[in-house]
Amino acid sequence: MSARNDSSLGEVTVRKLEGPPEPGFDCGHSEQNAFLYEHAWRDQQELVSVTYQYFVDGIFAGFATVSMDGLALTFRERGPYIRYETVGATKLAQLGVDVRFQGRGLGETIVADVIARAQKSGERIGCRFVAVDARPGLDGWYERLAFKRNKLMQQRMAQLALEKKRDVERLATSMRFDIRNS
Repeated sequence: MSARNDSSLGEVTVRKLEGPPEPGFDCGHSEQNAFLYEHAWRDQQELVSVTYQYFVDGIFAGFATVSMDGLALTFRERGPYIRYETVGATKLAQLGVDVRFQGRGLGETIVADVIARAQKSGERIGCRFVAVDARPGLDGWYERLAFKRNKLMQQRMAQLALEKKRDVERLATSMRFDIRNS
């Protein structure tokens, strides 16, 4: 996504992170802000993930961090034609929109860009889904964007949480978007 003009947002441009991000971004969630400033650039240098910055009229307004993933699905979740339990996916590992731009559709624009990038990857390396672990309370937002819940992955996450004596009620929701059907 090079640039686009959206009347509610202005001109949106995207750049791959080229160094530590400039200060001033705040999405209102300390964990995501900390990830951006403490881990995004290092993870990218280590080829663990790639972070894209989204600028609205030249202002750093959002970011998305993506990586490769394998998504374990039940037979029903993957359908009769996919014979593998684990299927290739692009992981939307982090998504943040600066508080100044929240509620204006930038998050949806970022997710659409990540899906477009996954579609291009899928044509080259076999990537069928975009996967996300939705923070509690955001699962409905992702469902409105056509993401579906991953039953098998959610069961595995809950089992692991119980083994580690973590609160299952605070778990993220494992979700997927089928890029073939978009």
